[in-house]
Amino acid sequence: MKKNELTYESALAELEAIVEKIEKGSLEISQLTPMLRRAQELLKYCKAQLLQVEKDVNSILTPDED
Repeated sequence: MKKNELTYESALAELEAIVEKIEKGSLEISQLTPMLRRAQELLKYCKAQLLQVEKDVNSILTPDED
């Protein structure tokens, strides 16, 4: 998936899949580091998305003081 095609929902689903694989122990040791790196990227992306939505909501709900 290209970065510009990544959505919050798809990032969250991929992150959940990674966590499930780790929890089940279904990863080979050589896959663990790349999976953890990808999980870190996905977490960073999701956090940025949530912070942007929070900022947008706050700007909508806060009336302009002129």
